[in-house]
Amino acid sequence: MVSSDQDIINEAKCFVKESMRSNDPSHDWNHVERVYKMAVYLSTQEKKLNPNLNFDIEVVELAALFHDIVDFKYNIDKSNLDDISEKILKQFFGKFNYPKEKIDKILNIISNISWRKELELSSRPGDVPFELKVVRDADRLDAIGAVGIARCMAFTGAKNRPIFQADLKPIENMTAEQYNKQTIKNESTAINHFYEKLIKIKDKMATETGKKLALERHNFMIEYLNQFNQETKY
Repeated sequence: MVSSDQDIINEAKCFVKESMRSNDPSHDWNHVERVYKMAVYLSTQEKKLNPNLNFDIEVVELAALFHDIVDFKYNIDKSNLDDISEKILKQFFGKFNYPKEKIDKILNIISNISWRKELELSSRPGDVPFELKVVRDADRLDAIGAVGIARCMAFTGAKNRPIFQADLKPIENMTAEQYNKQTIKNESTAINHFYEKLIKIKDKMATETGKKLALERHNFMIEYLNQFNQETKY
């Protein structure tokens, strides 16, 4: 049995790292580690802004580590992802006699963190617990800016999608149904993904610290897109 909070965090890191060792660079352990560090940073900064803020930092850390353990974009069976996530969490936490209420909180976060799930539920920042806000913001920050551009291109290569196709326009105001269909059929392009999702992320941030960081990264993406459009206008 694990004897301390730090022990279970370290065990979770090893478990997730091994589970994701064959993932492409857009959703590998390095991505998870960045999200983990950012979630801790956001939590710390938000606590400074609001000293009365109460949250469970261990739930934040563990949810950040497990947030991509099951992913709609990669799992062949897309019908019961929440059940798969629950099975994996129970498998891991079962040997530690970990409190069920904490497992449920972690499962709730990883089941609702995705852009796809937000489109499906049309959830608002005020409707979610703080722990979900910071982990979701951390994950979204890793999807934008310089790192986000690199990850987008890595995913595009892994899925053998075009970087750009002039006659394939981005979908405006994409619905959850359209997002799911596009993902399943592996349609769209890297550049369309910026317009369909990435440049919209800054307006979906839930924490004050996250909003500030997102703006800088958003502006960098706009510069990149302007340059890309300049080079492909001929």
